[in-house]
Amino acid sequence: MFQVILMVCLATTGEQCTEYKLTDKYTDAVSCIRESHAEGASWQRDNTKYTIIGTRCTKDTGKIPKAPNS
Repeated sequence: MFQVILMVCLATTGEQCTEYKLTDKYTDAVSCIRESHAEGASWQRDNTKYTIIGTRCTKDTGKIPKAPNS
């Protein structure tokens, strides 16, 4: 399964950037990439203290923490 990875920074300063993973629900990379911006926008609406600076998709999330909920 592929997961959307959000690259985010604090909205107030643009600093303290990190990556967070969203739920893994994509069986292929193309679907993940196609939906990653919509997934990020949905998460962003509920997490206004962060600014998304990018998204990516991966199978191996390793030590990337789950995205926080406001």
